[in-house]
Amino acid sequence: MTFKANDQVDGLSSGPVADTGVARLTIWFAVLSGVVLLGAVGIWPEQALVFNQEGGLFETISAACLFAAGVAALWRYPGVTRLYIGLTFLLLAERELEESVYPEGSLPFLILDGLDAVLDVTVVRVLLACVVLSGVIWHGIPTGWRAIKQRASFMIVFIVAGCLAVIAQLLEEFTGLHSDALSSVMKTRLFVMEETLEMFFSIGILASVLIGWPKSKSDETSHDKDIRAFPDPS
Repeated sequence: MTFKANDQVDGLSSGPVADTGVARLTIWFAVLSGVVLLGAVGIWPEQALVFNQEGGLFETISAACLFAAGVAALWRYPGVTRLYIGLTFLLLAERELEESVYPEGSLPFLILDGLDAVLDVTVVRVLLACVVLSGVIWHGIPTGWRAIKQRASFMIVFIVAGCLAVIAQLLEEFTGLHSDALSSVMKTRLFVMEETLEMFFSIGILASVLIGWPKSKSDETSHDKDIRAFPDPS
């Protein structure tokens, strides 16, 4: 069986839509909005704190975007080798939410508490680790490398989102290391900026999923889709 080169990464090139003026305008609008929002929470950290608390607006948006990315990935990119994509995003969404912020006995509390109990089981952790690691090795790394070489739109968004997550983590580490030397206002400022960057990361992940691997329009079987998930070694 032979495959077209453009199909080996499941449509990493997002087609003519990515080259339109509307797409570029949308990207610049998103970047400008993000910069303005980040600047606003940095200037007025105490006012922004209400949106960044546990279970607040920003955390809810982060969890919703990651959950949507996970569901979209499972739906649009079927196959065992690509199961890790949606699974990883769903696990990240679960980590964003804490059951303690919901009333005990409520439906969100029961769902999150049940998920925590299941994920604490060693067998489940080992199984999830095997699925994610095998998917990354067999599909993620080859596909990601090809996407980088082709400068695929989804990979650019994914890398930017990843950089935002790294910056957010560095802010958290910096706050922890220098907590005694920082004023309460500065600690609040760093915290709200960290949470805002994490929200941007989640939005970027969702955008990357929707841009990058469009569902094939051909009537191919699931077996063919699984095979196409492996890039041509040549």
